[in-house]
Amino acid sequence: MNRMGFIAMLCASFPILIAGAGEMARVRQPIAAGLYYPAGADQLRAAVSQYITEAETIPVPGPVVGCVVPHSSYRAAGSIMASAFKYIQPGQYKRVIVLAPALHSEFRGCSVPSLRYYRTPLGDVELDGPAVRRICVNGLIAIRGLVYREQAYSDPRVGRTALHEKEPAIEVILPFLQVQLGEFQLVPIVVGTLKKVTGEFDEPALNSIVNTLREIVDEHTLVVACSDFTRYGASNNFTPQFTTGIVEGISALDQAAIRLIEERRVRGFQAYLKDTQNTISGPEALCVLMRLMPSTSAGVMVDYDLTARMTGNPRASVSYASIVFIDGMRERSTRPEPIRITDGVRDAARAAEAAPVGPAPQDQASGPTPAEATPPNDAQPGSE
Repeated sequence: MNRMGFIAMLCASFPILIAGAGEMARVRQPIAAGLYYPAGADQLRAAVSQYITEAETIPVPGPVVGCVVPHSSYRAAGSIMASAFKYIQPGQYKRVIVLAPALHSEFRGCSVPSLRYYRTPLGDVELDGPAVRRICVNGLIAIRGLVYREQAYSDPRVGRTALHEKEPAIEVILPFLQVQLGEFQLVPIVVGTLKKVTGEFDEPALNSIVNTLREIVDEHTLVVACSDFTRYGASNNFTPQFTTGIVEGISALDQAAIRLIEERRVRGFQAYLKDTQNTISGPEALCVLMRLMPSTSAGVMVDYDLTARMTGNPRASVSYASIVFIDGMRERSTRPEPIRITDGVRDAARAAEAAPVGPAPQDQASGPTPAEATPPNDAQPGSE
């Protein structure tokens, strides 16, 4: 069977899959309501609206085409999520691709739920069926039905393992998109491991996934990756010894990773992970996002914090950051350091807001060269 015939067959069978046969569900039920965010619709809408209203923004020189946001509870990270989503305007995008980490499941490649709707207390978000059909032709992007019948998991003869039924990240960020964007269609993707049998990062697999996803990305598509950053402490099996304080050491680890993500340096990010063994929750989802962003785009971190600073407890900490990717940032030969809004430097961010957008003044004798100011994008073969 040729490729077109296979696609036609898959498209014909997909309505049966997405409608659900037998035990398969048509709607992904909420699991985070009352845990990660308020369970009541009115309370949830009010909370999200307040986070967005209070979020600070800075002038950006182009449209936001993607973002990185946390996937934690709103109490811990709601304000940081809002810092990215505030750049989105109602009706701006017709489709949203969400790349979420596999927090409770282990599998290779990506998984898309076989559903019609993704539900939150604010209502149902419809999946983009044609887009899902298109990307699931790739063998690294599998479609999987949802089952809510308990016997399917307790009966050893069935031996089913839950995946989309228990992964919370996509659900956690959806209310922000529902409030801020309004009507849109969803392509929910849980990203598993992207490793070879040797344990090394599988870059060809990444490229295959990205090339397939590019087929559904247009000017009406927003791409969102969910990830937390450093997860520090004995409970997270990550207790590096810092020469500075714990908060300062964690922040330095985070800023190094965030800078690589802003510049879309997938290979550099992989080298960072190998060197530091940092416990970032969604590295594969971040790599897909970096490669999927336009070659003319770059990221700007718009908010950051860590729980060690919030709670004063340095023995356990999770870091959160919001990064927006702006198209056109890489078209300039030079650009200033990314504007960072963190505790202690908000005054500097406000000062930067008043400054004209453009290359930072440089000392001709000692300043960085244009090549240093705008590093090559490793998404282009041979550039690293």
